[in-house]
Amino acid sequence: MSRNIPTVAVDQYDFLEHRREQEKKHWSKKLESHAKPLDSILTVEINTTELCNRTCVFCPRHDPEVFPNRNLHLTLKGANIIAEELGCNGYIGKISFSGFGENLLNPQFPEIIKAFRFELPQATIECNTNGDKLTEEYITRLYRSGLDLLYINLYDGVEQMEHFDTMMANARIREDSYKYRMHWGDFEKHGLILNNRSGVIDWVGVEETDIKSLQGKPCHYPFYKMFVDWNGDVLFCSNDWGREHVVGNLMQQSLHEVWFSKPMTKIRKKLMRGDRSMSPCNKCSVDGSLFGKPSFELVKEYYESSYNRK
Repeated sequence: MSRNIPTVAVDQYDFLEHRREQEKKHWSKKLESHAKPLDSILTVEINTTELCNRTCVFCPRHDPEVFPNRNLHLTLKGANIIAEELGCNGYIGKISFSGFGENLLNPQFPEIIKAFRFELPQATIECNTNGDKLTEEYITRLYRSGLDLLYINLYDGVEQMEHFDTMMANARIREDSYKYRMHWGDFEKHGLILNNRSGVIDWVGVEETDIKSLQGKPCHYPFYKMFVDWNGDVLFCSNDWGREHVVGNLMQQSLHEVWFSKPMTKIRKKLMRGDRSMSPCNKCSVDGSLFGKPSFELVKEYYESSYNRK
């Protein structure tokens, strides 16, 4: 079984359109029941492991001295705590297992998916993987645990597509339940909109002028996406690979306490003004305004109403 490249490859434009459709779907649900401040969270991205078996040139793990492998994982106990907290708050957005490592290297990963599916029956659960550890049996476990969509990153050539198509067909997985991202050869920007990971890597093509041009422009990332590290720490942004700003811990605090914590609020108020002078934003090449405008406005309105009540 094989498919033509255009139907399976997720280039940067396909990915943007997919994200926009998800955002539109999220808000169509929320407008039916009046949006609340926590409804601004469209995506909860979770880093399940500090291990990766690859050293991609566009990733900080390319240099083990900068970002070494560590045998640290999100535990099933920790996953249950996070999932329960999200469930108690009626979260229906996206759970994205992505982060800083290869999810399939977490020994409890299928059980972790199952924990989130149990607590969040209406959420969309996605996973990013390089696919190196996939087998037909493991694929079946992932989807039976509650996975909705698998993004497989391809690095070695077009022949990988036929390999994974065959594997997916044998596991009886629908074609619309997995997508490819191509990262080999001369595919523009490796199939993604690449960035310099907030200055952690020196990516070819990112000029200092590109970063300076973003000054004065608001960034929506901390308004619609929550990034949860393997130990429950919440970083203000998924691009904060240096872990410079921990704004709370979702294993120890409530969702509201973390999302509207003082450190997060301080950062957001700067970004609302387009002030990117603090680190790591002053080194970041991400535009940050392509998504999340409704979340940005909702959080802004929450801050303004809170100020007026004082």
